[in-house]
Amino acid sequence: MFLLQPLRVLTSRLPLFTSLSAARRAPSSHAHSTLPDPESKPNRRISTFNSALIQSEDFLDLSGQRLPRIGFTHMPAGANPQIHYLGVSTRFPDNCTGFLYYHRESSAAPLEGGIRFRQTTNNQPSSFSGGHDLLLPSGAPWEILLPQLTRTYHRFGDELLREKLVTSGQFALCRRVFATMGRIQPPSIIFRLTQQFPVNFGAKLRFTIVGPDALHIAEWQFGMHRFPFTGSAIARFEPSMSTKDGHRVVYLRIIKISKPAVFTVDQSNARYAPPQDGQLLMRRFPGGDQAPWEFDLDGSFSAATALRALWESQM
Repeated sequence: MFLLQPLRVLTSRLPLFTSLSAARRAPSSHAHSTLPDPESKPNRRISTFNSALIQSEDFLDLSGQRLPRIGFTHMPAGANPQIHYLGVSTRFPDNCTGFLYYHRESSAAPLEGGIRFRQTTNNQPSSFSGGHDLLLPSGAPWEILLPQLTRTYHRFGDELLREKLVTSGQFALCRRVFATMGRIQPPSIIFRLTQQFPVNFGAKLRFTIVGPDALHIAEWQFGMHRFPFTGSAIARFEPSMSTKDGHRVVYLRIIKISKPAVFTVDQSNARYAPPQDGQLLMRRFPGGDQAPWEFDLDGSFSAATALRALWESQM
């Protein structure tokens, strides 16, 4: 059983807003510098975030750029937002061409969704479906989340509202729920129980779990004291279809290995089997038996509070 540090619940009581123009100048997880980049290309202008309406003129080349500005063809010139890859000093990868678009899955939670970059090899809208989303080194998608749009990128938020891709109610709820949170780091924010997220088996994983009206912070300790290997993967929680002794449990499904596992101890003494693509994380027992790792949502661990909130709102 993994041990998680106690959760602290964050709540806020800010009034709701109906437009992005009501709240400005807040810190951002994608905080950007206003210093000019001598190597930057001219401002880029697009017409839509709707993937069904993109045109060849919306095609962007972000290759090697550090803080490109993005504007809109139907908006007057102004302080267009700057975007970055990992941080203000990290350039976008080579061969980074494609389209910015708004992504929201059909099973998304109320505040889930964001702007992604679909990499394509040419500027034809028909190439969108055959492309792939830009990824971070962790294997998670590069994304600007809805809560981040209430801190900065206000023109992006205004465009999403204009296109009716989001609602003012969603932005208002984002402001209220995320009001007391500092930096927003997209890969570590969990909006729903089955959402995919990156894991580093050699380090501590810090989750921000989004409940109906509050945030729950949980730390999940990886490292050699619990896992006898290093490596990383994209994973998700998987609810059990049945209860165990009347308790609800979730497993950890490894979706894709990002960095292969390397054992740091003798494999014969390892308490966990090396993770495999598409498989559940497995525990080892004396005698060679194996069973999936499981987390008891109805147990005494404080982390169960947050996961129960996701289970009860979505299952």
